[in-house]
Amino acid sequence: MILEHDDAPGHLESASRHLSYGERNAFALVLFMHHVRSEKPDLVVLDDPVSSFDKTKKFAILHQLFHGKNSIRDFTTLLLTHDIEPAIDIVMTATSDQFKAAKPVVHFLSSRSGVVEEKPIEKSDISTFSQVCEANIASSPDDLIKCIYLRRQYELHGELGAEYDVLSSLLHLRETPDRRVDEEHRVPLDVAEIASATQKINVFIPAFDYATMVQELRDPAVLKAEYEATSVGYEKVQIFRVISKLDSEGVKGDDAFRKFVNESYHIENEYVMQLNPRHFDAVPEYVIDACSARVAEVAVA
Repeated sequence: MILEHDDAPGHLESASRHLSYGERNAFALVLFMHHVRSEKPDLVVLDDPVSSFDKTKKFAILHQLFHGKNSIRDFTTLLLTHDIEPAIDIVMTATSDQFKAAKPVVHFLSSRSGVVEEKPIEKSDISTFSQVCEANIASSPDDLIKCIYLRRQYELHGELGAEYDVLSSLLHLRETPDRRVDEEHRVPLDVAEIASATQKINVFIPAFDYATMVQELRDPAVLKAEYEATSVGYEKVQIFRVISKLDSEGVKGDDAFRKFVNESYHIENEYVMQLNPRHFDAVPEYVIDACSARVAEVAVA
């Protein structure tokens, strides 16, 4: 095979010297596509083929692979990925029409206790994270879970007023609600600010009262019961973060575990579209196992 450059005479003797890492990967996928069309296998497996590309290239590669009569749309193909964007392109947005000929279906795979579960992802399952928060605030019967999602919703909307500070202070188990002034200083909210914030929070959580709730959550037995009451990995990790506030050293464990837990509010930073963690639990089982082991060590009076 000889490669010829559109803008220069002659041929390229070595693609690796003229193409970037991403370009080489994209080119390899195109070559693979032609190989599939030549060999005509019964099953084609693509293992995370687009996650290393930016948003535009991801769609361009999927389009090349599965759109048009010279693509592999007529071959049974299993595409595995950790990336939600291909699912959005294929089943939700207007671009999904371009993949209809391939007859795509999308499933979420999870593994718990050695059992792999396969769950279909429909168009209605893909929401903005703001919609996810709204749905979970409305559906959860537990006020702590409501507080976790409401704080997140305020953050997503850029509403970082007193109501955000009240919820943030609660999840840090502070005696009195306060706000950050700078990296080293915090100041208490005044009575009027707390009253106004509580009124806004009560719209979503009618029974919310800071003093009562923070006193309850400072009881290790209450927090352990809250942790056990939910089966949702994302919520378990958030409650574990609250439990860690009972220890002056915070989250303990190896670097990878601490990093995951401390950044768990940002498990999915693609706020525009994602799956509801109450229905599609993406938290690794080993993280939940590690959290559960540490929760079991918390002393209860």
